[in-house]
Amino acid sequence: MDVQGLEAFWWIAKTGSFNRAAERLFLTQPSVTARIQALEKELGQKLFERRPRGVRLTDAGRALLPHAERVLQDIKRARQAMLDLQTASGGTLSVGSALTTSAYLLPEILTRFKARHPKVEVLVHTGRSHQVQQLVLDDTVQVGLVHAPLPAHADIVAYPLSEEQILLVVPPDHPVASRDEVSLEELTQESFITTDRASGYWALVEQWWTSQGFVPHITMELDSIEAAKRMVLCGLGLTLLPQSTVQNEIALKQVVAVPLKNSANLRRQNILIYRRGKIWSGTARAFLRVVEEQFDITLDLDDEPG
Repeated sequence: MDVQGLEAFWWIAKTGSFNRAAERLFLTQPSVTARIQALEKELGQKLFERRPRGVRLTDAGRALLPHAERVLQDIKRARQAMLDLQTASGGTLSVGSALTTSAYLLPEILTRFKARHPKVEVLVHTGRSHQVQQLVLDDTVQVGLVHAPLPAHADIVAYPLSEEQILLVVPPDHPVASRDEVSLEELTQESFITTDRASGYWALVEQWWTSQGFVPHITMELDSIEAAKRMVLCGLGLTLLPQSTVQNEIALKQVVAVPLKNSANLRRQNILIYRRGKIWSGTARAFLRVVEEQFDITLDLDDEPG
C-alpha cells in the first residue's frame, strides 16, 4: 500500500476537501486525485463520497482511517528516530565496558555525554575484555572500552586511549610507606592480597613478578578491587592496583602508593574497540567526541588503524 496515497487519504479525511488536502501536501488537486484513485483501485473500494460542500468518508474509508493514522504515525516516529540518531538528540547508545573501566573511568565519560545529550538512553554491558570484544563483534554494543592485551581479531579495530601505572598499595603506617622506592626483595616476607586473578591487569602483575624472579607470599585471594582496598585499609596486607582504581584513596591519604624498583613497564593500557566497517550514527559519534576530549586523542573513524 502506497504511503503517499495513505497520506493524501488522511488529509482529505481531516480537511473534508481534495483542494485543502492538496494545499497541505503542496501538490496540485489532480495529483491528489490521482493518488486516491490509485489507492481505491488497489483496495477495490471507494473511499469518499463527493458532496456539494466537500467529501465524506464511505464505510470503507471509515474502516481504513484508523489504520492509516497508525501507519503514518509509525512512519513519523521512525523518521524522528533516524533524526534523533543523526543529531544525537535521542535514541540509544550501547557501550561495552571492562569491569574496572565501568567502575572507574566510564562514569566520568558518561557524565559528560549525558550533560550534552540528556535524551539519549545509555545501555552499558560489562564483562571481561574478551567478552566485551564479542559484544562488539555481535553488534550488541556500538563501542567497547577495554584493556590490553586483547586477542587480535581481523574485524576489530583498536585505538589506544591511555596507559596507567600499576601501583604497590600499602597502609599509611606501613614501614615502606614513606620510602621513595622499594625493591621486591624487600617484600618477600610481606602478605600480598590478590584481586581478581582472571583479570587482564593481574596477569600483567604475575608476568612481571616472574620476570623479576619474585615469588609473593599470597595470603588472600579476592574477586574484587574494592574488597582488596578494604583489606589494605585494615592493614591486612599489600596489593597492586591500577592507578585509576585507587587514586581517590591515595588523595584522601587512606593508602599510600610506593614506587617499585624496575616497574616502569608495569602499566595497563586502556583501549577503545569497535567493529571494522562500522557505520556510525550521530549518537555514537557524539559519544566518541567525548572520549576524544577525555583522553586528549583524535579518532579517525574513516581511516582505521591496522
